[in-house]
Amino acid sequence: MAADVGVKNKDARNTLLGFLGIAALVLVLLFVQSLATAEDPLRGVAKFNGALTLFAIWGIAAVSLNLINGTLGILSLGHHGFMLIGGYATGLLILSEDARNRILVSGRSTMTERTLGLSVHSWFESLGLDALTTDDTLWLRYLVAIVVGGLVAAFAGLIVGIPSLRLRGDYLAIVTFGFGEIIRLSASTRLFAPLTNGALGFPGVPQRFASDQLLWPFGLLALTVFVMAKLKYSSYGRAMEAIREDEIAAEAMGINLAYHKVLGFVIAAFFAGVAGGLWVSWLGGVRLDFFLFQLTFFFLVAISVGGTGSITGVLLGTALVVFIRQYGDPLEQSYAVSTWAQLVGVVFLIAAGAVIVYRSARRVRPRVHPVVYLLGTAALVAILLGLVAPSFDFWQETFRGFGMRAIFLSVLLIVIMIFRPSGIVGRSEFSWAWVFGERRDQPTEEERAQDAWLTNPELQRRLAGDEENLHSIDGDSKGES
Repeated sequence: MAADVGVKNKDARNTLLGFLGIAALVLVLLFVQSLATAEDPLRGVAKFNGALTLFAIWGIAAVSLNLINGTLGILSLGHHGFMLIGGYATGLLILSEDARNRILVSGRSTMTERTLGLSVHSWFESLGLDALTTDDTLWLRYLVAIVVGGLVAAFAGLIVGIPSLRLRGDYLAIVTFGFGEIIRLSASTRLFAPLTNGALGFPGVPQRFASDQLLWPFGLLALTVFVMAKLKYSSYGRAMEAIREDEIAAEAMGINLAYHKVLGFVIAAFFAGVAGGLWVSWLGGVRLDFFLFQLTFFFLVAISVGGTGSITGVLLGTALVVFIRQYGDPLEQSYAVSTWAQLVGVVFLIAAGAVIVYRSARRVRPRVHPVVYLLGTAALVAILLGLVAPSFDFWQETFRGFGMRAIFLSVLLIVIMIFRPSGIVGRSEFSWAWVFGERRDQPTEEERAQDAWLTNPELQRRLAGDEENLHSIDGDSKGES
């Protein structure tokens, strides 16, 4: 009885702390947004505001991709295709009237009056809901548009999920990559050009819901995390994790492989479509080059670096990727070759030190891995060359590091895969019990509701009776001896 009371008190404490944390986050977001929209904003606040928005949008996409790659254990490489579908659908449905008129009179446009008439605004007018067609109710029309975009992307996820019933491993990864590229390239063909305006795309998507406001993207990110967390710890999530570990064993236990695989693709595609709708609102328009495979690459790096299968790890990895993308400008500037050599040496030293610290914290032997000696030697050579060889003309030539941010992320991914294949946090999740250093020794109420033996009184009585019999047998044997 005392244990149950203690568990309930801890649950109440965790709930209260969760609400306080959310309230504090909302206040911080409102404060940052007020600074960014001020007449004389502080230096760097607007860029920080953009980094927060990008983190929220990419966080939605990465967390949804983690459902397929981390929970189901299926390597999906076509998430940018789902985002493209959701982005185009949302952008077309919420496009401003001025933008529609400009596209219609443009000589280069391939969109027709019929396709440009597809909008939430016209839907509400046809239903006689004129009160919902004003500028003050634009938020409601955008919400409807983003939900429709997510549903259209979910239908595409259903189509992609069907091949997963027969394909596995690399073959399925190729199918998902092919789907993403087919969708992206098909958007510029004559068949879909009336809806997408071909390779030109269309501007005029309202930016107030992503670029000008932080609560929209973070609110949808919170909803995504909530749904994915509930799904992960539900019977469906456990079934998906069983499929990830061993499909044959999961099927032998009675898990419907086809149903859970397709379900995972549909849910992940829906939230990817939502992320696509926020993405086009942040950019202010829709174009094909907004949805390159590079997007999926960023999400894969975030998942792999943070922790495959962990929502906490995915958000941590997304924050790292967004930070490098937004604040990695110095990596792509022009420097002398000798300076580049010194920078590479410093990076190697940091990597070697990180490996030593990690192996020491995890008590892995040997503490100094042979690769550390290799990294240290290469770092010292690079630094010495950068310091003592500037007299050579070659070392004074300048070199601009185009694409160094992507290269840095690639190197980071390689290092993580070598020394920490499961990611920074592995499959662990943040919890208040972890903050207070508590170890959970009792199942949660949700686990009790899911596991029949925990809530079956008859089975518990049998187990208790068997345990008493074992104790009596053990006592008799000791008495005889």
